[in-house]
Amino acid sequence: MKYKLLVFDFDGTLADSEASIMESLQLVAQDLGIPAFDRDGARRSIGLPLRRTIEMGLGLAPEEAPEAVDLYRKRYNEVALDLTHLFPGVNETLDRLRHDYLLAVASSKSTQGLLLMMRHLGIYEIFSFISGAQDVQEPKPAPDMVLLALESMNIPAQECLVVGDTVYDIEMGQRAFTDTCAVTYGNHSADELRCFNPTFIINAFPHLMHCLE
Repeated sequence: MKYKLLVFDFDGTLADSEASIMESLQLVAQDLGIPAFDRDGARRSIGLPLRRTIEMGLGLAPEEAPEAVDLYRKRYNEVALDLTHLFPGVNETLDRLRHDYLLAVASSKSTQGLLLMMRHLGIYEIFSFISGAQDVQEPKPAPDMVLLALESMNIPAQECLVVGDTVYDIEMGQRAFTDTCAVTYGNHSADELRCFNPTFIINAFPHLMHCLE
């Protein structure tokens, strides 16, 4: 097999979390008296650090963001477990992959929230390495999360495949000198993803198996 390590993004790749993120932003907007928020801008920023998503979604200046981040985390904890689900075929495909590959997650979610959600969805035990926002110095699209996974697993970059739904994931993998696989069912369109020339592009999570044959 060419690859030994598969590194997955979480939001938009493994889990359909858009409803939970949008509902949380809507509640924060209400808390702050903001009449409406930029749903498209927020969606496009998923995968970047939370503060950036909030700034783009709610139209806040950087100095206004810390209060909104605290409110968001509170609201997200209230709604996320009920509104977040694995994409079709993820559970079954991961169960097949776990026997032949090391599996890792590299997410911009807070580390604590990521671990809680993965346990709730029943996939925590499948992964050998999990990295959240607090585990690296530089967030996506910097390569830090992938480099940390490679170092922790003692795997060379050419034996790693990074899988994600945003251009930030693809750039992260490319900057770590790994191959990349873009999924088109998440937060960025197929056209946006193709502009970054991923090694593979798939329309459903189970199709990943074809890339590994």
